[in-house]
Order: sequence, then structure tokens, then C-alpha cells
Amino acid sequence: MAGTLSPLADGHPERRDVPGGQVQSREGQGKPISRAKKGFFSYLAPREMATFVRRDLDILSTRFRMVAHFYSGRGRGLPDILRILWGVLTSDFSFSWFGYHQAYWAVRFSQLLGRRSIVVLGGFDVCEEEDPHFHRRIAELQYILRNASCLLAVSRRVQAKAEALIEGRGKIPVVYHGFDSVRFRPTTPKLAMAVTVAYLDENSVRRKGIETFVRAARFLPDVEFVVVGESLDGSGERLKAIATPNVRFTGKLPEADLIRVLQQTAVYVQASLHEAFGCSLAEAMLCGCVPVASGYGAIPEVVGDTGISVRPEDPKDVARGIREGMTTPGLGLAARERIVRLFPAENRQRALLASVERLFK
Repeated sequence: MAGTLSPLADGHPERRDVPGGQVQSREGQGKPISRAKKGFFSYLAPREMATFVRRDLDILSTRFRMVAHFYSGRGRGLPDILRILWGVLTSDFSFSWFGYHQAYWAVRFSQLLGRRSIVVLGGFDVCEEEDPHFHRRIAELQYILRNASCLLAVSRRVQAKAEALIEGRGKIPVVYHGFDSVRFRPTTPKLAMAVTVAYLDENSVRRKGIETFVRAARFLPDVEFVVVGESLDGSGERLKAIATPNVRFTGKLPEADLIRVLQQTAVYVQASLHEAFGCSLAEAMLCGCVPVASGYGAIPEVVGDTGISVRPEDPKDVARGIREGMTTPGLGLAARERIVRLFPAENRQRALLASVERLFK
């Protein structure tokens, strides 16, 4: 049974969640529709949009008329490439999440048709540590980096990786993810729980240290270990086969349920070999979890000096970090304050809207 640690803050209001889809139109609210620019928003899997992608669509939709397209690579009716061509042709600008196939076509058609293009560089697109097929698409990626009207990196790590691939472009702006510190906040007494969040596939299980996390559980039988995330290729079943009884797999959770889990959790573990940012890590920190993390990729940008460092391939050392986190709950409050101060949702909102506005000055 999980033991109680320390109580923290109080509740949070509900917020409207916006579902994604193949194509959706969203009318801007910041100015009359007749004068608003029209944007074409393209994104990769998952079809329902990652939360951070959906947030950007929400932000853009307050000022511009947005149409969103999920790029599957297979096409439905008209091939995806023709859908992107039509989207660019009928819009004033394109906004692509990740510098991948859909961004390549959006940038290429934008050049051909005299349109503006924005590409958010999110991690696996420019970091070879995250994509085993990185070198197969390097020419396509370099085209995006050289020809997009505007590039935005989600961290200094991503910025450095992208700038190393091209010469002469100049500095790529860093626009960090932004987080809702009212929705993500501590509310309940903390339990002796350690949580990690990730899609479960062969690449993520290795890169995000999920197997290390599961193996660490045998060293802390009185702590509940919780793995949150959808199994995409059977990796979940393989992890369950090596798990001890104190490991629980929840599958994918709705955001409201995930928040409740994080609010109960004492320690959040990010034992990754690389992270381009770490949105789940930041959300857990907002909920008062003590971050136990590796020092790779952009993790130091997020955690700073508010966490406990561990070796991501050593289950015993991860267990040591979790045990230390359980006995230093004050770090969770410091972690929350860091995210509130450095990564507020308002900063990203201002930066995204300004990036589009600058294209038309």
C-alpha cells in the first residue's frame, strides 16, 4: 500500500479540451473573420493530436482561420500530398508541426505558390538520437530548414541540432512549450508512487528508459510504479512480463485522469537517453512531483537544479533517485515554481501569434 507523504495545494478549474481530426475548420476569435488570415495546420500521428500540438492549434485559432490536416502518408480519397497542395493554395500561410514529410510538402508548395510557411521543430525531426531513420531523410529535412519562412525550435537542444544541419540561415528562435499552471497543480497528499509517461514502442521503451524504470521497481517493493501510455507494438506486454507486482500499467489516459495521477504522485521519472523537451516531465513538475531524471538532451533546460539526477541505463541508480525523491518532497514545490516561472502558457501564445504576424509585415 502506498504511503502518504506531504499535502500540497488545492483544486483546479476545468478547461475545454478540443478534439483533433482529419480535417477541421476553426474560426479565429481575435479579430473579425473577414479580415483574419487563413492558416493550414498540418501534423503527424497521432491522429487525435498530441496535447502540445492541439494547444498550438487552439492558440492560432484565436487569431486566424485555421484548417487542420492529419498527414497519414497513405492518403484518404485524394492522396495526402494533394491535400497539402490544396491546403497551401487556399491559405495565407502553412503551419507544420515537426519537420517531416508533411512539412516538406507544405514548404515546397508554399515556395511554388508564394505563400508563407512556419515549421515547429519538435525533436525527432532534427535529433538523430530519436529517429532511427534520421539519415534516410536528411536531404528532405535540410530543404525544410533552408526554405521555410520561419522555423521555431522547442528547446535550445533542438535549436543547436537544427543549426548544425545547415549553414547561413542564422539563429533559429527558441519558443518553449507553455503550460497551464492552474490546470496542472498539486491538490492532494502525495503517495509513495513513481510515474513515467510515454508511448510504448520499441524505440521509446529504450530511449525513454521505460524498461529501466520497470526493472527499478524490484529494489523498492513498497513504492508503486506506474507506467502511463498506450502500447503501440507489443512493447507493453513485453514490459509486463518482466514487471514485479508493484508495477501498474494504465494504458493511455485522458488528460483529466492523467492530472489526477500526477497530483497523487510523489516522484516523476524521466530516465531518457534523449529528450527534445519533456512535456510530461514539465506537467508532472507543475503537479508538485519531484523530478528524477537523466541529464540528456533538453532535460537540464526543464529541470534545472530542482531534480535528482540518475543514470538512465542503471535500474539500481534509478531506484536510488526515486528513494531520495520520496524523502525530499520540498523539491516538488521548487520544481513547480520553475515551470511556472520559465514556461507559462502565455509566453508561447504571444510568441506563436507574433511569429505569424511578422510574416505579413
